[in-house]
Amino acid sequence: MMSDIQSVALSGTVGIQVFSSSQPKILKGLVLTPATSASLVTIRDGNASGEIKLVVRTADQSSKSVEGLYCRFDKGMHVKVLGTGAICYLVVE
Repeated sequence: MMSDIQSVALSGTVGIQVFSSSQPKILKGLVLTPATSASLVTIRDGNASGEIKLVVRTADQSSKSVEGLYCRFDKGMHVKVLGTGAICYLVVE
């Protein structure tokens, strides 16, 4: 299977539904890039109240890369990105 890169920009306190439950996905890695301040990404299985699968934080203006993941999302994928100008790039299969 080919991996795709999904970009999620600053999404505020609510977050966004990146994939629905009809699309099971495997998260293989991510890169979190803040523009001017510390940033945080929270990824849940399902919706905004689903099980937290991954939390990644960065220090001021430093990117964080997480590789070698194999996190399965059967109920959908909900992503919340916080931090000024932050973007999270997800590598999914």
